[in-house]
Amino acid sequence: MLFYVAWAAGLALCVGSKSSLVAIVGAAALLATSAAATWWQFRRARFICPRRPRLFSRRVFVLTSTFSLLGMVVVLAIIGILAAALSHRWTCTAVISHRGTPMASLVSFVVFIIPVLAAVVLPWRIDPYGIDARAMRKVPDQPVVVDPVIEPRQQIMVCAMLAGVDWIEAGFLAQTLRLTGQEFSRQTAELVAAQYINVHPHNGWWWYGFTAVGRAAYRRHLRTLERGSIMQPTVVPDAVG
Repeated sequence: MLFYVAWAAGLALCVGSKSSLVAIVGAAALLATSAAATWWQFRRARFICPRRPRLFSRRVFVLTSTFSLLGMVVVLAIIGILAAALSHRWTCTAVISHRGTPMASLVSFVVFIIPVLAAVVLPWRIDPYGIDARAMRKVPDQPVVVDPVIEPRQQIMVCAMLAGVDWIEAGFLAQTLRLTGQEFSRQTAELVAAQYINVHPHNGWWWYGFTAVGRAAYRRHLRTLERGSIMQPTVVPDAVG
């Protein structure tokens, strides 16, 4: 999210600048930054199988893709207007007269960041627990119940990472959860003992993935959270005298 905000701010500064040199250099820097971010994401994706996480349902995917596409259209439109302004083909338009003003930068930032924010936030609003993800829909519905193995914070974080993928590399999973190797082994030991997750070696790495039993248990636990049916225990005070 910080990357998108920084990218939008850079785009706004380029568009709002009166200097053609700043605009050209800024546009080149933004393209290079996007390419570097794509390469970095591709490097990280090799630790996930399949490489594209399946976190949300199809309708959520279509909605977020639409907003992402809208963001790309906005960027292309802004770049096209900027290129026309730099070539002085629209010398009488409002684009030229507003370049270098705070309003030019503000408008560019807002029209780009709004669809990006929508694409990032809406999936978690529509399907906050990931129950409608393709991987989770393969698990038949079961009566809702709180699972004591999954309930602890670190365990449910591990399960949340595994829910959208088939397999994930152990070191990458531990790094994502900000755990040391020893802490990660301790947090996942109970899940492995309960046969909720499976571990197997491949290409010199250890890979973690849900078993059918574990995925079903996680789905039941999520449905319990979604329905708000976790009942807090009532403490009855001891009778006095």
